[in-house]
Order: sequence, then structure tokens, then C-alpha cells
Amino acid sequence: TTKTSTHGLNIALLTGSTRTSSPPTVLHPRVNTYIQTSLQQRGHVVTRIDPIDFVLLEKPHFAYPPGKAPLKLQEVHEILKEADGYVCVTPEYNHSPSPALLNTLNHFGSSTFSFKPSAIVTYSAGQWGGTRAAVALRTTLSELG
Repeated sequence: TTKTSTHGLNIALLTGSTRTSSPPTVLHPRVNTYIQTSLQQRGHVVTRIDPIDFVLLEKPHFAYPPGKAPLKLQEVHEILKEADGYVCVTPEYNHSPSPALLNTLNHFGSSTFSFKPSAIVTYSAGQWGGTRAAVALRTTLSELG
């Protein structure tokens, strides 16, 4: 028997920029909203994880004893653990993904992401549209899950 889902997936949308002013043009609010809306219109439940909501991450979630991580870190861990998959949205900064996104990803153990599909969305005001950031982020996501 084939099991058919009547609802969409639970998607964690990890955003990558903490910039609030330009130059260059701040594109991330438009890109993140477009991706979130597109997923929701397809019936998926989307929870946005934004690095701007964190204080500086000094110690990874997995380095704390169970139940002792700071509240925000624990909340994000639960979102990621319960997600069916995740989408990483990142600008391209110096041919690389956003340091804020990488910092967020690196604070959770690979078991949090294991065996879950991921997608990469990149953007840039430059001619390559974030392609080089996607290439660099691909190796990180492969290691995580």
C-alpha cells in the first residue's frame, strides 16, 4: 500500500543575512518572503530561522548537557529536529555563503539534519546570482545530512 500525505512537509527555512542597510541593496527580505510564500502556497508548513534573532553563538547546542542549552538555541534545535527538510537561503559574500548562516548551521550536530532533504537558494547583486555561494554551501550541507 502506498501512503499518501494529505498535508505538506514541515520545512525549516534558514535565512542567511543579518544586514539591515545598504550598499549593496538589501535583498534578503524579498528573497526570504518569496521562498516562504512559495512553499506555503504549495501546502508546506514553514518555520523561519533567522540568525538576527540570536545573540552571538558561543557554544554549539550539542556541547550543552541535555536541557541546559540557552532557550533560543533549544527552540531552534526543536524546529530543526522536527523538520522534514530544510531550505537555506543565503546571499553571496566574497564568493561564499553568509557567515551568519554558516554560524547557525555549525551550532547543531549533524544528527539534527541527518537523512533530511535540503535545498539551497542563493542571491547576489552580481552577475553570478550567488552560484559560488551555493557551490560552497553544498559541501557543508552534505556533511550535515
